[in-house]
Amino acid sequence: MHYSQKVADRIKSLLKSKKITANKMLKDCEINKNALSTMQSGGYLPRIETITKIADYLDCSVDYLLGRDSIASPRLTENEKEIISMYQQLPENVREQVYAYINGRLDSEKNK
Repeated sequence: MHYSQKVADRIKSLLKSKKITANKMLKDCEINKNALSTMQSGGYLPRIETITKIADYLDCSVDYLLGRDSIASPRLTENEKEIISMYQQLPENVREQVYAYINGRLDSEKNK
């Protein structure tokens, strides 16, 4: 299977899970209506600007569409990015404490 086919398959899978038609996405993103079928047939990959539009539209990362990430998680908010940045600045022993605290809180919430 060609690389472009794998990208097209990921896009189609996300479209299906979000109950969006390919035609709607292509129209909303102002992308050539043949782009997805060209990718599926092993043709070219669209320019990065187009891939970015699709990722934004489907609320996933470009890395997911390109197969560099296996989870189609939504993009991080600015607040979430800031939390990660602060966490990365902590010494390892404090990171472990933060991790344990978060796990404890999640367990507490699940048991309510």
